Amino acid sequence: MRWIPTAIAIGVGIVTLLTFFFQLPELNAIGMAFKEWTIVLTAFALLLGLGNLLLVHFQRIVRRNESGAGYSVIVLLTAVAVSIIGLLFGLSDFPMTLIFKYVYEPLAGAFFALTAFFLATAAYRSMRARSLETSLMLLAALIVFLGQTPLVNTLTDWFVNAKEWILSVPSEAGVRGILLGVALGTIATGLRLLVAMDRPYSE
Repeated sequence: MRWIPTAIAIGVGIVTLLTFFFQLPELNAIGMAFKEWTIVLTAFALLLGLGNLLLVHFQRIVRRNESGAGYSVIVLLTAVAVSIIGLLFGLSDFPMTLIFKYVYEPLAGAFFALTAFFLATAAYRSMRARSLETSLMLLAALIVFLGQTPLVNTLTDWFVNAKEWILSVPSEAGVRGILLGVALGTIATGLRLLVAMDRPYSE
């Protein structure tokens, strides 16, 4: 019976793929239905993930001997409080907007502020001049950094011009190469799923 989910996944994938190439009313209607079912399944998957998260933290609290049990209590209390407020008042009413404005947004800002320090330390560790390639990357990073410094820009325009060239030529070429690689990898993964070479839905 393992061929049933494989056949369903291949059929849905082929029909959805054909809707991008052929404009047929019946085919478009079936493809739209599949997309709506995907949204519903995604919502159930999110609920399942939330339930699993709450279960893991609840088990950590019950054991009491694991580190981080206090944080698990905070997670559970916050999830229950936000869920009750959302069900009673809705997402767009005053209590939920208050939570997002005065709790979620400050925490997100603090998280991104800490991320800047982690990025700086990671860049320092990864860009030590140990080879020619890392030396060139370090030189390019220094030029871009100096090109964005107001004090240096008032003294000379060379760093500004060099920064613009680095961002528009080698950096953009690298970004395009990465995007092409991601696109080809996505296409290859989709084709492997369509021809049932990879079957994560039946394992």
